[in-house]
Amino acid sequence: MYRSDNSRVLSVHRSKYGFSQKKTIVTVRWRQLMKPNKYLSYTLTVLLTIGISACNEDEILQEVPLSFTTIENSYTDQAGFEAANAQLYNLARRYMGNKGGSVRRNWDFWLGTDCGWHARDFYTDVYSQYTAFGADNTNVQERWTNAYKMVANANTVIDRIEDVSFEDEAVKSRLTAEARFMRAWTYRFLVYLFGDVPLILEEQTPRRDYTRAPVSEVLAAMIEDFQFAKVNLPDVNDIQQEGRLHRDVASHYLAETYLSTGDYQLAVDEASVVIDGGNFALMTARFGSRSDETNGNVWWDLFRKNNQNRSSGNTEGIWVFQVEYEIPGGYGQILANPVRDANTWERQLGPHYNSWIAQGDGTETFVYPSTYHGGRGQGFFRPSTHMTHTIWRNVDPTDWENDIRNADVNILRKWWIDNPLSVHYGDTVDLNDSQAAYQTYLVPATIENDSNRFLYPTFLKYCTQNNHEAEQLLPGELTGSQLAAATPEHLAFIASYGGQGPQMVQGSRAYIADIYATRLPETLLLRAEAYMNMGNTGAAADDINVIRNRANAAPVSATDVDIDLILDERLRELFMEEPRRVTLNRLGLLYDRTQRYNFYASSTVAPHNNLYPIPNAEIQNNTEAELTQNDGY
Repeated sequence: MYRSDNSRVLSVHRSKYGFSQKKTIVTVRWRQLMKPNKYLSYTLTVLLTIGISACNEDEILQEVPLSFTTIENSYTDQAGFEAANAQLYNLARRYMGNKGGSVRRNWDFWLGTDCGWHARDFYTDVYSQYTAFGADNTNVQERWTNAYKMVANANTVIDRIEDVSFEDEAVKSRLTAEARFMRAWTYRFLVYLFGDVPLILEEQTPRRDYTRAPVSEVLAAMIEDFQFAKVNLPDVNDIQQEGRLHRDVASHYLAETYLSTGDYQLAVDEASVVIDGGNFALMTARFGSRSDETNGNVWWDLFRKNNQNRSSGNTEGIWVFQVEYEIPGGYGQILANPVRDANTWERQLGPHYNSWIAQGDGTETFVYPSTYHGGRGQGFFRPSTHMTHTIWRNVDPTDWENDIRNADVNILRKWWIDNPLSVHYGDTVDLNDSQAAYQTYLVPATIENDSNRFLYPTFLKYCTQNNHEAEQLLPGELTGSQLAAATPEHLAFIASYGGQGPQMVQGSRAYIADIYATRLPETLLLRAEAYMNMGNTGAAADDINVIRNRANAAPVSATDVDIDLILDERLRELFMEEPRRVTLNRLGLLYDRTQRYNFYASSTVAPHNNLYPIPNAEIQNNTEAELTQNDGY
């Protein structure tokens, strides 16, 4: 430890080594240690030798750290375990989110599935050309490594908390339940992504002899952990901090796990605990931070800033990852230098419209990246045509106009051309009929099956359109020539923003609202899936219609219900909330749905891609046992 006078205190606890309860303190002026000093060195050696001479030699190498954090001195009281569990929450949030500029980092949950592709690299990306996808893939390794890091952290809490006394045993049970939930939740990803995986349920020393446990054993362990969490987590109404786990979250994931074990009635029972328990209900009326804006709707309200938690009146967010704007560690640092640590969905999902040059233009067609066009999109992730068009008509043609999830306020399809120097200035590119719009405005070379990266229907649920922080905005200034050509209405529009205008700062590109880990509609769709598997398609239709009724979409009948209907409804309601690849892998339908709906990956995706390969590095490092590879890799 360090003192204010720049001295360093070296402490030797005599009681640890069999001495009396007193302790010997050797104080050395820290600046002196920066210089060669043979007398100081000799003195320290003598003093330490005198102290050591009476030590128990068997214990001499046991280190007792006094001024830095280790496992031994961290897991000793409630504060230590609270900190350890806080890190589990942090790792969980990051496992689902995106950090950094690479679209392949944490985007494997959506790329190369039925919902979209890499818009910048659709001919060569490994999720478009699955023949290039293998066991050395970076995403595969990160999914494995980061998951087992979470498992290891959870195991440390679970094992070590047993030996620590708490004043309140309920606190101890809650902390254990949080760790066991996180362990089961992490194995959810491992088992659905990789199939058979090593099942590690206690703290480990380094090993090289892991083997893969069957999926059935992993699912059984998950159920045991989720059941423990359900009993020992608090009721949601007793939660003191937003984002903490409660027992209904455990019931939700138990329902999903029972679907995988074929225990459909148990899945119904657990989903019903959440759906019918009185703690949660779909939002049906406008609410929250922007509910006074006339162009919104209740589904739009769900995704505006500050509207995700129960404190906002939201009764359908079951578990919500917390994001704090420009707070270190809050997963919302955008402009901080040198650290940027935020979920960059806004950048990845939004098209690169501010670099688009339409037919006939000699300059960018849009004047600058703006908050009213959704921010600084870079056109990495392009939703599939199935996602942007087909699913909004394939139940009932009237849904295109009536389903509030497909409204202009939720999917940006009408792009106002705002550069006064564009030959198309003042036009609105209407992507409701995207092929006609592209033929009018795009040079033919960029028309690639409705999938260019410069302009496409943009889902605004994870975009802070017209609600960016002041630090993310610049005045909406025009050049002299642009000013001369601008209409008075356009200038008044820019001026209406006042102060900081509608133009985006270069580094601003993140979605900074809190993020749903799960919402009540997903629980309803899990129960619908269980009912369908039991042959009760009428009850399944009823659950689906609860969601569709809120959305003002046409109801479905019992004869309409099949797994494709449920999966399409999950896209309509849960796009970018559910980890799509995990859902499709759980059902064994990644290959089928990708082959049908992903234009670029359809010719190369194969049945064995329903599972990820086991990372080669793990196989090679596991030298004392065989860690087998999945078939096809």
